[in-house]
Amino acid sequence: MAAPLVHQVNVKSTPETIYKAVSTAQGLAAFWTSESKAEAKVGSIASFGFGGPTQRMRVDELVPGKRVRWTGLADFPNWGDTTVSWDISPAENGETSVTFRHGDWPANVSQDELGSINYTWGQVVERLKQYAETGKPNPLFAFATR
Repeated sequence: MAAPLVHQVNVKSTPETIYKAVSTAQGLAAFWTSESKAEAKVGSIASFGFGGPTQRMRVDELVPGKRVRWTGLADFPNWGDTTVSWDISPAENGETSVTFRHGDWPANVSQDELGSINYTWGQVVERLKQYAETGKPNPLFAFATR
């Protein structure tokens, strides 16, 4: 099994604001993909569209202001049974720490593929930071609605 992909960032925002961003359709659509469908309910299935392909995630854990954890369904190659978590905690100077992890990758996933996915997640986490600090939506993957 490959090591998890990890990003940590301090954000000038509250844990509650960040939790809402990573646990609701409105929040996720504001920084990740405009085609986000999610509800803050354990056991529900969140869906993330990318202008055609869609990745679904089962919501496994919700701890308001602290943690969101999902398990990937087998939509994208090698994403089935991978886990995504957003850990939120107080940091210095009134900031909030966000640690993102995407783990449990199958052993056959190439380092090149993991590198590409990790690069994209880094951009997503940066968009989360921008959104939580400014309140201005700017999803990495923005698709026109009809």
